[in-house]
Amino acid sequence: MTTTHGRKMNRERQTFELLQLLGDDVAEAVLSRLEPDRAAVLRTGMQSDATRRSTIGRQRAVLDEFDCFFQFALKSLKEPVETADSGSGSDSADSNSINQRENEEKTTGEKGAFDSINATSDDDANDGKSVVDESSGIEEEPMPATPALTGIPLLDLQTLSSHQIASALGSEQPKTCAILLSNLAAKLAGDVLSLLKSEHQKLVMKEMTKEQHAPEVLVERIAKATFIRAQQLPADPPDTRNHADRVAEVLRSVPKAGRREMLAVIEEQDPDLAKALLTRIYRFDDIAGLAKTVVQRILGEIDSTKLTTALFGAAQEITDAVFANLSKRARHTIEEEMQFMTNVTQTRIQQARDSIAEVIAKIDMESE
Repeated sequence: MTTTHGRKMNRERQTFELLQLLGDDVAEAVLSRLEPDRAAVLRTGMQSDATRRSTIGRQRAVLDEFDCFFQFALKSLKEPVETADSGSGSDSADSNSINQRENEEKTTGEKGAFDSINATSDDDANDGKSVVDESSGIEEEPMPATPALTGIPLLDLQTLSSHQIASALGSEQPKTCAILLSNLAAKLAGDVLSLLKSEHQKLVMKEMTKEQHAPEVLVERIAKATFIRAQQLPADPPDTRNHADRVAEVLRSVPKAGRREMLAVIEEQDPDLAKALLTRIYRFDDIAGLAKTVVQRILGEIDSTKLTTALFGAAQEITDAVFANLSKRARHTIEEEMQFMTNVTQTRIQQARDSIAEVIAKIDMESE
């Protein structure tokens, strides 16, 4: 029979191994949150335990036991709390229900990838198969086929897009990210790193400059947790356009009469937004699709230098639309100026085109 002292020593040994698996930085962060006396005991124990060699099997056992303990803790949080007057009315039940939901939400929000390594997904079970609604007997469309998984997390991560992996790592500790990226193919790791937010990217890169000595079992756990989270995220890059860009894209597809009314309503509510929308709805390229009379009015309000700069590198159809509405003399002058133009920055070109777009917007909105 194992004595209480023996169980305690065994638990201490497991704690040492778990902290060693986490690495020095993470272990110290954990110890800093404990009572000073308890932290000092663990630090001393880890130093004396450092020379003992831990096998892969032993490491797996420690992590498995930690997983079991963590899942037990989560389950305990989800169980309803019994009170002496639980049957006295609905107010008590409602209060317990609210507290339970708050605990679940808090726990879910605080879990990182390493904490969710036991999460599972049932999506693979229906991969490529038809799904039947048993209640109606109606067969739904088969799910799109997905790449075959190997069961090896580091390989399965390669079936996902770099955007999915980067999004999954966005809230992880820099050291955790560095451990994973150091074990991925260089191209994929580079793509993922480039998609991280600037500050997070710097911290991860700083960790990657250090030699990574994470045990194989820990790398596997991190990769598995990241894969589980990443596969639930969209594969395409997020829409980074701002609000004005998205609204402008919608208004561009609305007929001019309706667009004018919508802009009038927006201007009443938010004049700054209306002005920003106007410069986004109309573009320099639109000049190629306008009527000749409108193009001639636009060209009459633009100086030749600005027009020449805007035409530099423009599509042939735009150049043709402009030249077709200029006199021979004006056309010849612009052609000569364009021949001598060199090293025109993209910023200068865009500024000239935006300025002309404002003129297009003004004239088009005034015309019936």
